[in-house]
Amino acid sequence: MAKYNDVLGVLRDYRNDLEQGMHEQSVKFFGFTSGTRDIDIAEAFAAPLPTIHATGVGIRLKEGKVVKDDFVLKVFLFEDADWPEALQNLNKEYRGIDIDVQKLPVQIAYSKKNIHTRGAAALSATGLNTTITDHRSAQTPIIGGVSISPEKQRYVGTLGCFLQRITPEGTRQVYALSNNHVLADTNNLKKGIQIMQPGPEMGLAAPPVPFADMTDFIPIDFPSGRATPVNNLYDAAIALVTDESLIKATSILGISSFIPTVGVAVPGMKVIKAGRTTGVTTGTVYATRMNGVQVNYGIPIAPRITSYNDVIQIVGDDGKPFGLPGDSGSVILDQETSQPVALLFAGDTVNTWACDLGGVCKHFQAFPF
Repeated sequence: MAKYNDVLGVLRDYRNDLEQGMHEQSVKFFGFTSGTRDIDIAEAFAAPLPTIHATGVGIRLKEGKVVKDDFVLKVFLFEDADWPEALQNLNKEYRGIDIDVQKLPVQIAYSKKNIHTRGAAALSATGLNTTITDHRSAQTPIIGGVSISPEKQRYVGTLGCFLQRITPEGTRQVYALSNNHVLADTNNLKKGIQIMQPGPEMGLAAPPVPFADMTDFIPIDFPSGRATPVNNLYDAAIALVTDESLIKATSILGISSFIPTVGVAVPGMKVIKAGRTTGVTTGTVYATRMNGVQVNYGIPIAPRITSYNDVIQIVGDDGKPFGLPGDSGSVILDQETSQPVALLFAGDTVNTWACDLGGVCKHFQAFPF
């Protein structure tokens, strides 16, 4: 059985060989030769013919079950695609490492405004409780895993946890952590906008409470054309807490233990999260270091798609979703250590995708406490 580091060791070369294969197939398809024009690798990735969606390192699946400590190269094809003819020699094994090929549609950014993309029937079919829960209600004090939204916005997401930053002058600043598409509406909102808890939920007994001001976000880049693909790493934003008496750090609703030391997600890890829509759910990390995962920030009739590198795939336990729209911004914990490892931002009713939390914290120079 291959070890995790064994697969990481060949991942870069495998991707390079895939790129070369797609390059050759695109040249063949478009009729270019070395005597006319050599198609750029980026165009090869953007073209529909190659059919490769994403690649990374994952845990082996056998009859739908995880094989512990057996790691493979993961390749995702688009939902309606077949393995390209030019890459047949790369679809079984690579330098002694087995390859697991699966289908994966374009994923959906998980703010509550995108819940209609799967429909009420699809959500009810998940078997999860999608009625009003404590995670959608006002919380005193405000803690992680609950409904939030920027003021005057008509969507909701999840407060992940609280971070702190120590300034050069020795002052402590406390921030709420969530996604860019939750706190900043995908680059659209101005810094300083108030963040409310809960968001615009139905049946609230009292108005939402402002508790933080959106301070900073990592911009999400979108391609300007087919030949100019982009790759994001993080969907993340922070909001400066305006009154620390309103919050309780190091606490997530429904999760008994939170150790504020950032860990690292690896395939096979059992994880847990608390989110606005699905509450507390458990799952397994199926893959990490996934490059090329496409995420739609628009709607089906007006898609706005970009791609992500170095992201984490999680699948829920017992056939249930790990996350659904409205869970965006949830912090994901290692069940064994209670350490936070990832920040949930997208998915479908089977797969959930998350950013590496360590990279997010380093970017903002703020860490759980």
